[in-house]
Formats: sequence, C-alpha cells, structure tokens
Amino acid sequence: MDEINEIQKQQPVLTDYFANVIMQEHLAHAYLLTGPKGIGKRTLALWVTQGIFCQNKTAGSPCLNCEECRRIASGNHPDVVHVAPDGLSIKVEQIRFLKSEFSKSGVEGNQKVFIIEDADKMTVSAANGLLKFLEEPSGNVVAFLLTESVNRILPTIVSRCQLFELAKPTSAQLTATLRKTGVTADKAIILGNLADSSDEAKKIATNEDFDKLVRNVCVWYLHVLQGDARCFVEVQMNLMPLVNNKDDEVILLNLIILLVKNSISVYYGEKDNIFVKFQADFTELIEKLTAEKVTEAVELVLATRKRLMVNVSFQNVIEALTIDLSQCYHS
Repeated sequence: MDEINEIQKQQPVLTDYFANVIMQEHLAHAYLLTGPKGIGKRTLALWVTQGIFCQNKTAGSPCLNCEECRRIASGNHPDVVHVAPDGLSIKVEQIRFLKSEFSKSGVEGNQKVFIIEDADKMTVSAANGLLKFLEEPSGNVVAFLLTESVNRILPTIVSRCQLFELAKPTSAQLTATLRKTGVTADKAIILGNLADSSDEAKKIATNEDFDKLVRNVCVWYLHVLQGDARCFVEVQMNLMPLVNNKDDEVILLNLIILLVKNSISVYYGEKDNIFVKFQADFTELIEKLTAEKVTEAVELVLATRKRLMVNVSFQNVIEALTIDLSQCYHS
C-alpha cells in the first residue's frame, strides 16, 4: 500500500493523465507500460485499476481506502486478473485462461481488468493468442501489459497498445527514499546515483560486499588519477575477489562509469559530492586535468560496456580499461 501511496509523487505526469482519462471515461482497451525493474509499472497499473473501480474517486484518482481499492491492492478482486510468468515464460495455456476470462462478464459489474507482468516473456504461441484479443477486443475490458523491454514484444502487439514509458526517479528522489529505509547518507547518495529504481537500489544495498567494493574501487580510481602503478595490481587483488557473478560485474562497471562521469562534474565545478570520503582527493587531482582528458575517459568507459556485450573475460576488460585510463590521464 505504501508503494501505491507514493506512485503519484513518483509518476505525476502518468497518474494525472490516467486520472483524467478515467474521469472522461475514455480508457483504451490495452496499455503497454515499460521501464526498468522496480520502477513502479505494476504499482501504476494497480493505481489505475483502483481508479476504475473506486467507490469514492476524486477527479479520476482512487481514494485507496474503500473496499474496492483495498481488495485490488491485496490481489483479492474477482474482476482483476493477474498473469505472470510460470517459470521462465508465460505459456499459451495462461493466455487461453486469460482469453476465457476476457469473454466473461465481470463478477460484480461489467468491468474487467487484466494485468500481464513481464509480457515480453510470452512464448510465441501465447503472444499470438493475445494478439487475437487485441485485434478484436470484446466487452468492457482494460488490459495492462508490463515489460522492461518493448523490443522483446511482437511489434503487432505493441502497435495495438497505448505505450507509456515510466519516468525514472531522480537521484535525489532515490537518495531520499533510501534514507527513509535507514541507509546511511554516504551510501544512499552513491546508490541514488547508481540505480534506476528504488527496488534496484535496495537490492544492491543488501549486497554484503558493496561497501567494500565502493571503497576498493575508489582507491583504485584514486591510484589511476595519481598514476600509481598499484592500480594494475588492485584489479586482481582488490576488485575481482568481490565480483562473484554477472550482477556484481554490472555493479562494478557502473561504479567505474559513475566515478568517471563524476569527474566531469568535479572538473566543471559542480558541487554534487557523490563519493564523499574521497571527493577532496579526487577534486585535487581532477582539477589538474584538461577537459579533453576527462571527456575521453568517459568515452573509454562507455566503450568498455560495449566490449562486455561479447564473450570477453571481465577481468581482462577491467585490466585493459585500467591501462587505457592511465594512458588517457597521464599521456
């Protein structure tokens, strides 16, 4: 319920839009909501659904307190049907069940809502089955398809939905959210700039090696800026032992990207201190660089991300990046 209470603050443009559509009774039959994991796609779909069924709505916005709103929030409304992957995919049998529900009248009224999570994980047969409904919608039905990647959904399905991309929260919003959960100020600032959503930030925060990884990568970067040869050894000795899987690789690379992008902000005198404990040392060294060097460093790091899209050893890539950054800053 807390997430639903917050969605209007997190997605004001979309909640205002849907409230107006509900008030005007101009709902489309299918919406495709896209955005990174944890950004609030399901929460927004539930909020709109509450607005549709709410007994005490105000200008299209749900009250969140009536019986209808509470049942929808708890997943116990008979006219709101959820579908999510069964294992790794949404199977054709699930879509057949959904289509049979489409054809029925609402249990308590004439309105039905369907929420399909991870819609990009539909099998081909399932997607084709859903397409037939979208081509010929029947009854008073609204469907919400949720996905992290529109590109993985059949173009014919996308074309029959109204597509909305959820706005990512600002780093300040994420930092404030994390502080409310008890995350320390220094850590919340880093996570707020590192993650795309509160769910992603909270997940990273639970990584028991994250604090140590932040400290080690900051020391590594400080040595890169200083031209200290220890940075080459630190990749194997201090960074790689903390990288145990693909998720850890992403976190480390994103920390490096954040460090290098932060250098641009420092160079141009912006006062956002992300790596608070190291910022004074970073600033002293970065101010001695040229604009060309700090810009080239960002390009090198972003090129590294592309390099990892092919099957290359992560350690080799970070070691090569260490060499490239050292040459960039000190040539």
